[in-house]
Amino acid sequence: KVLCFTLSVLIVGTSAFLYYFKWGKTDFEYIDGTDKGTVIITSYSGDSKNIIIPDRIRGKKVQQIDSMAFAETDITSVTIGDNVTYLGKSAFRSCKSLKSVKFGKSLLSIDEACFMGCSALESVVLPESVETLSSSVFANCSALKSVEFESDKNFVIRDGVIFTSDMKTIIGALQYEDFGNYVCPDTVTSIQPFSFYGCKTLTGFTFSKNMIAIPQGLFVFCTGLKELTVPDNITQIGSAVTTESGVKKITIPASVKVIDKAAFINSDGKAASDFVIRTTAGSKAETFAKENSIKTEIIK
Repeated sequence: KVLCFTLSVLIVGTSAFLYYFKWGKTDFEYIDGTDKGTVIITSYSGDSKNIIIPDRIRGKKVQQIDSMAFAETDITSVTIGDNVTYLGKSAFRSCKSLKSVKFGKSLLSIDEACFMGCSALESVVLPESVETLSSSVFANCSALKSVEFESDKNFVIRDGVIFTSDMKTIIGALQYEDFGNYVCPDTVTSIQPFSFYGCKTLTGFTFSKNMIAIPQGLFVFCTGLKELTVPDNITQIGSAVTTESGVKKITIPASVKVIDKAAFINSDGKAASDFVIRTTAGSKAETFAKENSIKTEIIK
């Protein structure tokens, strides 16, 4: 009996030991996912700069990468497991040494600013499975030379701009394109925030006739853009539209009824001293300019 008991303890102990090293040892911090048998990676504590996101941790599927999970780390490459369906907001933001990313075949959604500021990232191939791309995913990726989709089922690229496949929504512009005076297709009804972030070659922009709103941060750091004319179909202007851009003059029609208080501010929280709003007398834009001490040029 003593022998049997001793053997049982050894077997159980050995099994536990092997289980720990097979399933338990990991440099990834994680929490349980919303789906049974899944986990969400929240951070990384290892020393490797070449990250491989596993398909499973302790037998559970790695289904998501949490917001900010790898942000501002010095990783140089990442391979994402085939069970991952979601990359969180700013998950790899400002990983300035990150040069390559290989996506898994099950990826469905990439949240906003996921790779924003990855200034060493050179090329990206997105899998056919991707259904959702949020705003500014590749904003300020200054070394980026190529973005491709395995399929045009959900997204297409036209003249350096990522659209939904129906061409109704602009997802974002790719900074490596030489834009010049960009004419937005009239199929477009909406543009995601920060879509032209950092596009320094943009010198002019013509809005779609089917848009009604200018989104937040549309022309941030577009230093080559000097003047904007808002068409009569636009009724709303969002925040930080021209922040740190080259825009000094904007023409706003009477059709615009809503202007965010921070629409034309720079990083100091104020509009540039030489910034001018051109508009008609009695318009919302004239009232806005007076309330915010912005120079006004009245047009007929």
